[in-house]
Amino acid sequence: MKKPCLLISPPGELNIFPRGIMEIATFLNEKGCPARVLPLDHYITNDYTIDGYGYMKRDFDKKEVTRILKDAISDTNPQMIGVSNSYTKDFNNCIEIIKLCKRIAPQAITVIGGQHATFCDRESLQAPELDMVVRGEGEGPMLDLMSAITTKKDVYQTAGISFKTNGTIYRNPSGPLLDVTKIPAADFGLLPQDYVKNTKIHGILTRGCAYHCKYCAEKKFWGGPRSYGLNKLIEEMAVLQKDYNTQMTGLEESMLDMRSRKFFALCQKIQKNRIQLPEQFYLTTRVDTVSQEGVESLRNTGIKIVCIGIENFSEHVLKMMNKKHNNGSIMNGCRTLKEKDVWVNSYWLIGHPGDNKEEADFTFSKFKEFFEKGLLQSGYAFIFVPYPGTEYFNNPGEYGIQLLSADWRKWRRWTNEPISCLDNFSGTEIVAAFEKAQKLLDTYKTLNVHLYKTMNH
Repeated sequence: MKKPCLLISPPGELNIFPRGIMEIATFLNEKGCPARVLPLDHYITNDYTIDGYGYMKRDFDKKEVTRILKDAISDTNPQMIGVSNSYTKDFNNCIEIIKLCKRIAPQAITVIGGQHATFCDRESLQAPELDMVVRGEGEGPMLDLMSAITTKKDVYQTAGISFKTNGTIYRNPSGPLLDVTKIPAADFGLLPQDYVKNTKIHGILTRGCAYHCKYCAEKKFWGGPRSYGLNKLIEEMAVLQKDYNTQMTGLEESMLDMRSRKFFALCQKIQKNRIQLPEQFYLTTRVDTVSQEGVESLRNTGIKIVCIGIENFSEHVLKMMNKKHNNGSIMNGCRTLKEKDVWVNSYWLIGHPGDNKEEADFTFSKFKEFFEKGLLQSGYAFIFVPYPGTEYFNNPGEYGIQLLSADWRKWRRWTNEPISCLDNFSGTEIVAAFEKAQKLLDTYKTLNVHLYKTMNH
């Protein structure tokens, strides 16, 4: 009997669905390689009070996590243990989990994957307890690794991995991208039933991105866009509704085009399959793709909330970001959504290269105007972070970026402690702009939540 692979999601924001390792585990199981999933945040019982930005206030208790890991490893006896490192802020915790796993099961091969580890594979491999890094897309390399272990072949010939031998780090070339239509709907049975019912499960239609926003490494990590197809998403929605009496919370599809055939087909399938969506279900899209016909189709599904990444109103900053929208398309998109009483939530990025106090003041005035006119109802403000995988991380000096902290735990956008500033936009000025934005957003959040309840009851 084949020994399984144990895949672990680290604790971070509580009750966030670990889609990455869920898709890998579901894929491995379908291919005959047994895989198990351990969402650590579900099993942690100690008080990790969440701060005002949605993060745990302190690091996890090693004794408690060791106990949880011992139980999981004893139950599964895995030949490989993988840890998902999607977010830079979780890197230290991920390496600590790897270390604990190696002490408990020294014979198991330890692997780390995810966006941060992919672009920081050399640093990751400085931990002696870590055997290898899977770079980029995980399904293919993990299947090849499991197959090599089972057949006792050389695991270090696997495409897409980095590893260390005798102090030297090797980076095997990446393999071909996967046909994502071969990835089945997520097997929610891999997770505890009460966890599925209480976690925030988002859906997705596309892997990769067609756009080149300079602050994002998604395209570099995944490659060009590849569509899963609609059936996978609809099946996941239906299973959650039928088997767990719960619903998907939103659709994290940042490049979804509301003018596309895929979008209209999605709306039709939601209606045809009688998918029940929660009142707070949201759809993430691009403001420059909002159309009259698209919004009408959206409203027919019962979806009332749309998230858009405005990011900034400064044309100079938008150009630096390589965003494709402008003030005109932002206005047109928000007006079209307002006409159909769609709740519009937006993202606001402060401190990006090109930004300064004057540009930030202008963007604040435009956001305030949009809120006052009812073109926006809610939003989130973030401080720019030059994440690994971006040119900003590789060459900060070229963009006037000054790094203020090398502590990965602080590398998170949703904070009032910036880890970088700009030559002409100091850390103090960035924090002041962020707090000013946060105060505006908090004001309208309070006002509009009441309005939303009134509209829908």
